Amino acid sequence: MGKLKGAGWAMAGLLLAATGAGAVEVRNTPLEITGFMDVLFSADNPAPGTRNFRLGQAELDIAACLADHTCTCVALAYDPEAGTFGLGCATIEFLLAGNGSDCRHHYEKWERSGVLVGQFDVPFGIDWLAYPSVDRRTITAPDAIAATHDSWNDIGAMAFIEARRYTVRAWVVNGSDTEVANGEELLLVENDGAIGARASVMPAEGLELGASIAAYNTCDDAQATSLLGADAQFARGPWSLKGEYVARDVEPGDGRTLTDAGWYGQATRAFDGWWLFGRYDRLDLETATAPDPEYLGLGLGLNVSAPAELRFEYRAWMGDDGAGDDTWLAQLVTGF
Repeated sequence: MGKLKGAGWAMAGLLLAATGAGAVEVRNTPLEITGFMDVLFSADNPAPGTRNFRLGQAELDIAACLADHTCTCVALAYDPEAGTFGLGCATIEFLLAGNGSDCRHHYEKWERSGVLVGQFDVPFGIDWLAYPSVDRRTITAPDAIAATHDSWNDIGAMAFIEARRYTVRAWVVNGSDTEVANGEELLLVENDGAIGARASVMPAEGLELGASIAAYNTCDDAQATSLLGADAQFARGPWSLKGEYVARDVEPGDGRTLTDAGWYGQATRAFDGWWLFGRYDRLDLETATAPDPEYLGLGLGLNVSAPAELRFEYRAWMGDDGAGDDTWLAQLVTGF
């Protein structure tokens, strides 16, 4: 508990530094409105009652710079499970130091740095950069992400540094309770906060290597939840490669440590107006009695028009015979 509070005070100090150094000139800046949406089709629906056509993601983003070095963004996001809209993002960003004109202080060695406060996608690993369907080259997300931190979106504060050869991000957020199935038993680990960080280095052109860590502050001292991750991505010419490993350790308080871990490797080859992609997914779940999921996904993407893309993906079950099903999906996504 003390470490989490200490991290919170450190983040508060950075926020004071971002907002208290000098007068802020408020200006009348026009709103920037962007958004995206996608429609999915699949005749292979594993969930009972799921129709062939359905909405995937739909989001409306509104951004504005309130003053020099200070911007805000609010995103209204559609929840396909509930069929309603809610907040997907609501942030205020204070830019501190960097070599751009939008930073408060000039510092040649950094591209930008600052503090972000509000609700945001937590930067654990590299898949957080592709949570929006308009940014993802595939239709489905990696299984390791859903099994360990489920596209982590939370409320809190984050400090960041972006340089040409490295990046550092650290955050303090609310966290959420961890619910895991262990055989017939449902285990609940209650949390009241989480801290974490991700750092990456770019040792060569087009190559990035990263590591992530997160720890939850559990309400019961006998329990614990933590996350570890390692990732790599490489891009050169028409080829893009990336891979990620994530492990989540849960200590339910009975002397055991249950580990859910997964990894994936993905390749994309771009052509003129279309691209091919493939991804291998593997999970090792100690909290489940079913066979560990293992899939090979192959797909095709087409640039239908300037902002619209049509994608097809086939996922083949590679695990134990009869334990899983092959599926195929089509997706039309557009941004504006």
